[in-house]
Amino acid sequence: MERLNTRGRVLRIVAALVFGALTLAGTFWGDDTVFPFAPFRMFSTADDPNEPVLVLRTDGIDTTGRKFELNEDNAGVRRAEIEAQIDRFKADPALLHSVQESFAARNPGRPPLVEVDIVEVQHHLHNAQPTGETTEAVLARYRP
Repeated sequence: MERLNTRGRVLRIVAALVFGALTLAGTFWGDDTVFPFAPFRMFSTADDPNEPVLVLRTDGIDTTGRKFELNEDNAGVRRAEIEAQIDRFKADPALLHSVQESFAARNPGRPPLVEVDIVEVQHHLHNAQPTGETTEAVLARYRP
């Protein structure tokens, strides 16, 4: 077994100090974007037990007036994909045209969509328990 030379020891010490300093700084001032030098906030914080839980849903309305949820099975879009781009959809609801096209491609025999909505559903809580009350708000609406 060979021993590290002085240069090797210095490089390891410097690397350990830099990594330690970045981790310490990230712990106090960082967020999820600087991981692994900061903790994931979703795991290191807790929500207020009396604040509502927010869930996004994508709805479609077809030419018959029927309203239903659009999901991975019928439109090829997962909720996480919508959530990740919600700011874009709110700024430009015409981007939801791709969801309408995807639904049409997957359901050739069904009536076409005349509206696509992204709906925020708030499930209200009291002492971390559901109250049964919900509130819905349309965040983005696309009508071709």
